[in-house]
Amino acid sequence: MGLPINSLTADEAVGTLERLILSGGTHQVCAMNLDTWLNALADPHLHRIVAGSSLVFPDGMPLVWASGLLGCPLGERVTGVDLVPRLAELSARKGYKIFLLGAKPGVAERASRLLERNYPGVQIVGTFAPAEENLVRMDHTEILRQIHAVSPDILLVAFGNPKQEKWIWMHRKRLGVPLSMGVGGSFDILVGDMRRAPRWIQRYGLEWAMRFLQEPVRLGPRYLRDFAGLARRLPMALLAAWCQRPYLGPSRVTTATTPQVMHVSIHGRLGAETATAVQDATTASIVNGLVMVVHLHSVKQMTVAGLGILLGARRQLLEAGLSLSLAGLNLKTRFVLHAWSLQRLFDEWQPAKSRSRPLAAEAALPVRIRLRSEQDVMPADTRIRG
Repeated sequence: MGLPINSLTADEAVGTLERLILSGGTHQVCAMNLDTWLNALADPHLHRIVAGSSLVFPDGMPLVWASGLLGCPLGERVTGVDLVPRLAELSARKGYKIFLLGAKPGVAERASRLLERNYPGVQIVGTFAPAEENLVRMDHTEILRQIHAVSPDILLVAFGNPKQEKWIWMHRKRLGVPLSMGVGGSFDILVGDMRRAPRWIQRYGLEWAMRFLQEPVRLGPRYLRDFAGLARRLPMALLAAWCQRPYLGPSRVTTATTPQVMHVSIHGRLGAETATAVQDATTASIVNGLVMVVHLHSVKQMTVAGLGILLGARRQLLEAGLSLSLAGLNLKTRFVLHAWSLQRLFDEWQPAKSRSRPLAAEAALPVRIRLRSEQDVMPADTRIRG
């Protein structure tokens, strides 16, 4: 329903996070719950930030339940508060350095002492709780100075959503940290300032109820908005999934290149079976510096997994300074993209002349493609001069 969410168990998540640390570059990771999901759909900049993140975990049972209804069930809920101790245990075993940023004054230090006591050998190299300001007023220079002074491998940011996601994205290149993840109120839960629900309540997906009982004034309006938003958007998403006729025939992916464009045509079903071919085309586009256009004229059925594959290709291309556009959008395709809140993430590609020409003839035609600028993915309130 608009965002790429990785289907991983908690153990698989830790292994994947370690591979990101070792892979080079800088990676942003998001933990997505119902509130974060609605914030992203309401904020185009946040939507693009989450869609461009290296990993997105389902940190909320409503999203897990909805994924099952849409025919692509997520493996399990993976929360930020569960990943923090697992990353501490990984640090104790492998020596990765961790920096705790955010939360209320003193909370990160207490969380650091708790993790050091529970996981002997953990490398927590710094903590810092900046003043609670909006992104424009924050002292970014001091935060970056403290992080650069210790060069952590893992940065855990507890600013709350959407501030933490926007802050990480804003500084991701300057941070020089292999792995940065927003963890919301995880530090408060770890130190006991906020009680967590018992395991049996978590298993039934009712942890939100326990939090509501602790903070009814703050969380009551938020939960009402969240469930109202889900109730408003889920029926249309289900309708888009159910109105497509199942396609059981063969599916294939063909490619053709022009001097500037990699054309990828999908025939039959856009689903998990097209993953390898789409990834090969994405890799070829990046290696050759080509923007990618995915043609959907011959698609008979689109699945949630298939659209997730396109979102993954889009993220890789954007990281390489390229773009992914869609072509051949009939009325049904447009409805599915709208119902699943994906339409604003993809540009629509149009050749200079009528689409009635065959693809082979288009190689000689000029192509209009709008490349996404850095401003397209940077939050408006974080474009700071000086």
